[in-house]
Amino acid sequence: MEEQTNAEIGKKIRALRKIRGISLQQMAAETGMSYSYLSGLENGKHSVSITNLQRVAAFFKVDMIYFLQPAGQIPRVIRMKDLYQDSSTFGDISYRVVTPADSNFLQASYVYMPPGSPAERHIHKHGQGQEMILTLSGCVCVYVQEDRYLLEQGDSIVFEADVEHLICTEEQPAAFVIISSPPYGQSVD
Repeated sequence: MEEQTNAEIGKKIRALRKIRGISLQQMAAETGMSYSYLSGLENGKHSVSITNLQRVAAFFKVDMIYFLQPAGQIPRVIRMKDLYQDSSTFGDISYRVVTPADSNFLQASYVYMPPGSPAERHIHKHGQGQEMILTLSGCVCVYVQEDRYLLEQGDSIVFEADVEHLICTEEQPAAFVIISSPPYGQSVD
């Protein structure tokens, strides 16, 4: 268990150093720790004392607890070419949730609608929270209660999810992203 903790701390140190563009030599000079110790620390070969962890945290200007918390979820990349694989279809509408299933705070979905979709318009609302629609191409028509909004490429709208709304296309097809917080079917705590 301790080896795993050292390896995780080392990974976090390396990640902070790399993302900030700091060389191992520079970090060694500025922290007063040796290059070989820091290299071994990053590779999980050395244990770190509380004193040295405090020095590293001060160097990066982060709270020491950052290094002790479990690593977050691994980033998930969805390539454009993969968006329509494993997607749900509703008539001619293609719908793909791109956030992980265990996402607790938001849900992002990629949607493609041909012109005049959906054929049967479904006015709906969700529980508490918010929705955002970002148009990637084409033109999306969004009704929020009695107001109508036409969103062209690059346009977005944010609204409360618990009001009646409708998303459709008219004369143009559209590709857009829907972001909802919390995810559909989950409640705000």
